[in-house]
Amino acid sequence: MPQTFYIENDEEIISVIGRLRKSSSEENYFVFPKRALVLQSIVNLRLFQREAQKLGKRIVVVTQDEAGKNLAEKAGVETQSYSDDFSRAPHIELSAVPTEKKEIISPSAANIPRSQDIGSMDFYAAQSASVPKVGNEDASGTSLRIRNASPVKQTSLNSLRSIDESGSVKPQSTRSSAPLFNPNISMGDTRTPLSDKETVPNFSSAPKFAATTEKNAMREDRLKNFFAPAGQEERSVAGSSKPAMMAQPVQAPNRQSSPSRVPVTPKKVNHIFIILGGVTLLSLCGVALFLFLPKAEVHVIPRKIVRSVDQQFDGKSGNGGDIPVRIIEKEQAVTLTMDASGMSQGSAQKARGNVTIYNEFSAEPQSLVATTRFESTDGKIFRLIEGVTVPGMNNAQPGTVTAAVIADQTGSDYNIPPASFTIPGFKGSPKFSKFSAKSTKAMTGGGNATGSDISVIAKTDLDKAEREAKDKAKNEFLAAAKNELSPDEKILDEAIEIVPENQASLPVVGTAAASFDYQNTYKIRGFVFSEKSVKDKIEAKVTEGVSGIKFHPVFTAVTYGESLPNYSEGTLRLKAHASLSLESDINSDVLTDELAGKDESGINDVLAKHPEINKIQIQIKPQWFSSAIPTSKKRIMIFTDPGEE
Repeated sequence: MPQTFYIENDEEIISVIGRLRKSSSEENYFVFPKRALVLQSIVNLRLFQREAQKLGKRIVVVTQDEAGKNLAEKAGVETQSYSDDFSRAPHIELSAVPTEKKEIISPSAANIPRSQDIGSMDFYAAQSASVPKVGNEDASGTSLRIRNASPVKQTSLNSLRSIDESGSVKPQSTRSSAPLFNPNISMGDTRTPLSDKETVPNFSSAPKFAATTEKNAMREDRLKNFFAPAGQEERSVAGSSKPAMMAQPVQAPNRQSSPSRVPVTPKKVNHIFIILGGVTLLSLCGVALFLFLPKAEVHVIPRKIVRSVDQQFDGKSGNGGDIPVRIIEKEQAVTLTMDASGMSQGSAQKARGNVTIYNEFSAEPQSLVATTRFESTDGKIFRLIEGVTVPGMNNAQPGTVTAAVIADQTGSDYNIPPASFTIPGFKGSPKFSKFSAKSTKAMTGGGNATGSDISVIAKTDLDKAEREAKDKAKNEFLAAAKNELSPDEKILDEAIEIVPENQASLPVVGTAAASFDYQNTYKIRGFVFSEKSVKDKIEAKVTEGVSGIKFHPVFTAVTYGESLPNYSEGTLRLKAHASLSLESDINSDVLTDELAGKDESGINDVLAKHPEINKIQIQIKPQWFSSAIPTSKKRIMIFTDPGEE
C-alpha cells in the first residue's frame, strides 16, 4: 500500500531523502505545502528523483504550489494536486515491526488535514491529539501503523525523531547497531525487526564505510549543533568518547526571507576574500608593470628639398602619345538681352527684322539677290539686305532659309507684327504661289524725322553681346563636362574651341531699339587628359639621390602653359611646370634596431650614421624611471614628422 509523507515548509532535501530511504513501500506520496523549500529548486527535485530511481521506488509530489509542480515535472517527478479526495484516502505506512493486530483508521477518524489547511500555522498542531495507537497481532503478522497526519518535524539535516508511547518526541542517537534495510533481502523477505523507537540505520557493519564512521558522526554532530532549536541539548555519538554538547541557539527563520538562502561559514568567506585579493593584486601588478616600465617615443624629422621641373607632353586621342587624351564635344544655346548704346542724330529710320523664306516649287535651290522685295498682306514692302539661296524641296518638305529684311520706306508704320509675305517679282509665273515668307517677330526700328536722338544698335553692342555669349557658353560647357571627368582627369580651359553656328539671326547694326535679344548656338570642344599621368612622369624624373641620400616626392603642384590643340587630328601638345617637395627616406625598422638600449651618447652615434635624418626628438616615459631607450623593440615607437629644409 502507498506510504504518504507530509513535508514541512522549511524542511531540506536531505531530510526528505532520509524519509524516502526509511520507507518500506515501493510507492510513496510526499505532500508539500505552498512555497516549500524543496520545491523552489530544480536541483533538489532532480536529486530526489535520482535517489528514488536508485532505491527502485516510485515517488509522487502532492502539492497546491503550481510553480513547484512545474519544476517537479521538469525534473521528471510525478505530481498530483492536493485535494479533499486525497486527504480522505487512507494514509498508511508499512513497518517491519511484528504486531498483534491490524487496524485501519478512516481519514475522518484520523483527522487528516484538508486541502485548505496546507501551509497554515496550525497545520500540525491540530492533528497530534487524534493520532490512534496500533495494537499488536501475532508474531507472524505484519504490523500496520497509521500515518500520523501531523508528521514529526525534523529539526536539522540528518537528525531523526521518534515518538514514545506517551506521544512525546524524543531525539535519537544518529548511530545504531541495527541496520534499517539490508539490500541483500528481496522485497518479499522478512525485515530485521526494529525496536519500538525508530533509529537511524548504522552502516558501521559495511566494510566500505568502516573507515569513515567516526568522521560522519562528527559531521552530523556539527550539523545538529547548527540547526538544532534553541535550548535543545545534542546527544553524544554512540560509541564515541566525546561528551555531549549543548546546541547553539539558532535564530528562527524569517518566513518572508528567501528559503533558498544557504549560510556561508567564515572559513569560506576567508577563502573567497583571499582569492579575490590575489586576483586584484595580480591585476594591479600587471597594470603597474605596463604603466611604469619605460617606453620611448622617437620623432624623426627627415631632410626636405624643393625641385622645379618644366616638361612638354604630346597627347593623342585614342592610342599613342606621352599621355592619354580624349575630346568632349557639346552644343550650347545662349540667349542674352542687351542694351543698345548707339544714338542717331534725329534722322528717319527704317524698320528691320527677319523672315523665313519657303521653297515649295521644286527640288532645285533658288537664289535671291539683295534688295529682293517682300510684300506683306497689308501692302508693306521690305527688301533683302543680303542675297541668299533658298534650298530646294526634300522628300515633299519645302526648303527654308532665314534672312534679314529692311523696310522700303521710313516711318513707324513699318513696325508691323509677325506677318506673311509674297515675292512680287514672281508675279505672272508658277513660282509666285510656291515661294513665300513669314516673320515670327515684329519689325522694329521704323521712325519719323522728329529732330530728337534715337537709340540704335551699335557695332560695339554686338561685339559685347558675342563675348558675353561665348563666356556663358564656355562656363555652361565646363560645368557639364566636369561632371563627366574621373578624379584624375583634367580639362584644359585654355584649349577649348568655341564656334558660333547661327550668325544669320543676329541683330543688324543701326537698328533703332533701346534693347535687343542676342541669340546664338555654339559648338564647343575641349581636350581631357590624365593629370595623374603627368605627375607620375614628372616625379619619376626627379626621384634621385642627392649626396648619397635618397628622396621621394611628398607633394607636387603642376601648372600648364602654352598648349597647341588640333581637334581635326585629335592631338594636343602642352607644356607643364611642376614644383615638387621631396623628403629623405627613413627606414623605421633599422632605426629601431639601432636605438634599442642606447643612452644619449649612443643616440648621437646612431644619428651620425644617418645623414638622411635632419633632427631627432626622443621622449622616454616615465622620465624618472630611466634615461636610456628601452631594450625591448616593442616599447620603441617611431614617428616620421614632416621634413624640414
